[in-house]
Amino acid sequence: MTHRPLKWLRITHWPHRYIIPILLVLSAIFAFGSLLGDSITYDETSHLTAGMSYLVTGDFRLEPDHPPLAEMWAALPLLLTNQQWPPPEIPGWRQGDMWQVGRAWLYDFNDGEKLMTIARCMMLPMLIATCACIYIIGRRLFGPAAGLIALILAVFSPTLLAHGRLVAADLPATLFMMLSLIAFARLMDRITWAGLLSTSLALAALSLTKFSWPLIIPALLIMAAVAAIRTRPIEFALFRLRSKKENQGTGLIHRGHRVVTLFAVGIFFLVVVWGSIWTCFGWRYSPFRGPDRDRALMIDRADLGWPAPKTMQEVWQTVLYDHSGKPIKGAVPAFVSWARKYHLLPEAYIYGLAFTNKATSVRSAYLMGEISNTGFRSYFPIAFAIKTPLAIILLLLAGLAAVITRKTNRGSAPVLMAGLVVFTFIYALFAITSHINIGHRHILPIYPALMIFAGASAAWLNTRTGRWFVAASIAWLIIANIWIHPHYLSYFNELIGGPKNGHHYLADSNIDWGQDLKRLARYDRQHHDQNIKLAYFGSGNPSRYGFKCEMLPSSFDFGEPAELTAGTYVISVTQLLGVYYPIARDSFWKSPTNIKSYNLLTQMLARPVPEDQSDQAREKRLKMIKQYDIVSRGRLINQFRHRTPDLRIGYSLFVYRLDQTDIETILKP
Repeated sequence: MTHRPLKWLRITHWPHRYIIPILLVLSAIFAFGSLLGDSITYDETSHLTAGMSYLVTGDFRLEPDHPPLAEMWAALPLLLTNQQWPPPEIPGWRQGDMWQVGRAWLYDFNDGEKLMTIARCMMLPMLIATCACIYIIGRRLFGPAAGLIALILAVFSPTLLAHGRLVAADLPATLFMMLSLIAFARLMDRITWAGLLSTSLALAALSLTKFSWPLIIPALLIMAAVAAIRTRPIEFALFRLRSKKENQGTGLIHRGHRVVTLFAVGIFFLVVVWGSIWTCFGWRYSPFRGPDRDRALMIDRADLGWPAPKTMQEVWQTVLYDHSGKPIKGAVPAFVSWARKYHLLPEAYIYGLAFTNKATSVRSAYLMGEISNTGFRSYFPIAFAIKTPLAIILLLLAGLAAVITRKTNRGSAPVLMAGLVVFTFIYALFAITSHINIGHRHILPIYPALMIFAGASAAWLNTRTGRWFVAASIAWLIIANIWIHPHYLSYFNELIGGPKNGHHYLADSNIDWGQDLKRLARYDRQHHDQNIKLAYFGSGNPSRYGFKCEMLPSSFDFGEPAELTAGTYVISVTQLLGVYYPIARDSFWKSPTNIKSYNLLTQMLARPVPEDQSDQAREKRLKMIKQYDIVSRGRLINQFRHRTPDLRIGYSLFVYRLDQTDIETILKP
């Protein structure tokens, strides 16, 4: 029996000029549709507030732990709105408290959700550009069909869609890394002023987006080495040279002169990046502007356990010295001290380097029921395995098999291939060995490379089985995307049973970033007779979302403390797991000392109060009541962890409806 060829699966013949724009627009539609339903996420408060402060005041005191470009880009259209920026005397401004200033700006002075929606729309062009880069590199390395498959994977990727619509630096950094590789690879074929400028600007944008940008340098060095040793000459077209091509204004750089030429190119990059950083900061060393510039502080991070500084000298000591008072060793502190001494870079930029270096050394991380302050080596491999759609993983394996077995061409762009492989390896190694394990989003920059190699699975389209495999995988991905929409942040694949089980493995921005307040408000409108008591992980202000609620232990205060009485208890996943709230952890309540103290407190407070109680005894009892109040709230949340919720709002909020008997049972010693 003769089988008909599956022409509808032969994507090598598809009209790319039509299908590519459609796919790019589709990615923006998916992202826009999902961003409307999410409330302001945790880090967006600081990012957008910082960006707006840079544009309005020219002051860079807020959020120096991130370079300012992405934040300024997101805040740019807000200059055309009637938003009201707080006065300089607002609490938190002098101390550089980005959270206090941000919550006031978004919720007290303005309609924060409206401003954030506008700012998020500024991220959509970056998402489209990232998808386009994935297509360009995939096509350049493995052909048109591979590029198209890689683009489809990018457009329907929950990972890219989750972070490509939020005001954050993860996706912009990914975009500028890809642009840097593309531009430098082209420059290694033909050195032109346009090529030098485009590569320099891509690197400059990257250096102004993430402090991890030097991780691309090894990839560029390897790309330059490949270009230097290959037999194909580099075309030189900056100005006329005496050569056979003099009439065209070009020359050929042969092996003997390539090292000198590439060294000069590197110096050009360095100068442009250095100048771009200074230009972004207004060519001023001090980050401060305004009447309080002599008393202003860069940042206050008491949330990391650091002492609250009172002067800029103390601020610098918090990032250059460890908790024992000894200088922090390493290349970053040494460079920062040198740059600070000679004012080689703006103070806010070099402080951000030092801050990031110290802050990432100790940070609570949650993985599969365990919590660590120094991270887990297995964190990102596990996060990748359970938060990447299985369809992409299967196509990646098929693509790698095609490359290894030479089913696909892998020599048409050796410089670009080398850069992509080296960058992916270096970045993955850095992520795995780092101590900051707070989100799968931190490995976002390696996803374009994975999708590009998955696109190489197009090599199997010349067989009937291969065509069915590729088509089925793409269909599976599309179905998974539609199924999880609009909850892209909380996506988990089928290996663990989907997002309903995600909290057993990961927390924080992997599933719960404060994004479900709008959905909680909708729930309240449908159940307006319920008394909501909320433990919220996020920087938003729940009291501004149109529903009444009492406050349980949360990231920030937003109302009156809840009485532990009958009612509807709503708990954020991250609070439930005790990631940043030790009293809610199982380890706290398994400690015999803590259990004994809780039992003793309960017994002492249950005793009758004497009528002739002395002032000293009264004061002691008030302290015990306060201590019991703190511990009992932690116990309540801890016990919720072992109780099946009555309802889930989105995937980040667990709802428990309790009567007074339930409360007494939970709090009973």
